[in-house]
Amino acid sequence: MKDYKYLRILDIDDLFILASLLDNTQPLHHIAKILRITPPALSHRIKRYREHIPNFDFSTTSSAVKSLSPETKAFCTKAKKALDVLGLYDEEKAA
Repeated sequence: MKDYKYLRILDIDDLFILASLLDNTQPLHHIAKILRITPPALSHRIKRYREHIPNFDFSTTSSAVKSLSPETKAFCTKAKKALDVLGLYDEEKAA
């Protein structure tokens, strides 16, 4: 069985952030605005993901998400599915 201790650091806001990263065209400051957090707060959370979540990595250009590693994309997809199950993810608001 895999070690999923890193899941304990996540809260509902993290699920929204991770789901938002799936849209590779969204700038990080836009994601922060939608989630009503500051860009530095978003950067801090992403840094925390990189420290605690195995193989979490993505590249950015001009603050926009450029590409997600396959492992990161899979993890973000699971976060979006969790929000879907909870009935909390709205495609229109995330765009």
